[in-house]
Amino acid sequence: MRSTVLAASILAVAIGGAGLALAQPMVRAAPVEKGASKATILPGYWEYDYKIGVIPVSNETKCLKPADAEQFSRGICTKRYRCDYTTNVVRDGKIALKGVWTDKKDRASPVTANGTYSPEAFKMDIHIKTINGMPLAGSLTAKRLSAECPAPEEKKAETAAK
Repeated sequence: MRSTVLAASILAVAIGGAGLALAQPMVRAAPVEKGASKATILPGYWEYDYKIGVIPVSNETKCLKPADAEQFSRGICTKRYRCDYTTNVVRDGKIALKGVWTDKKDRASPVTANGTYSPEAFKMDIHIKTINGMPLAGSLTAKRLSAECPAPEEKKAETAAK
């Protein structure tokens, strides 16, 4: 049971941070296929929901700048990992990623993600194998709340209200 809880925590960090890829620079990713559309998601104020299986793990909002939205086509990653994708297809409303996330201690975890996107929403099902070989599955769902991000004062008030 303890290993299951630990594994669930790892996936929560992995997919919980997945949205951070849109706000953090990518460390390394495979080039986007030729002919792939550059227009994927729109910048603005976004809400992210993370689940492990069917269990909700967290919910957060983020302000995506135009450069962050452009990062979307390069695949998910967090600042905790180096993400190398052998398959990186983000076009025509579909997402297909397959690769390896390597942590700062050079421990590798295979990962795949499949999903769909539109300019104002996306959903990805993520499958990862922990460094101990335990398979985990989760999902990341996001939707654009508005074209404009709230001022820092408004965001603090919104967070306090939750």
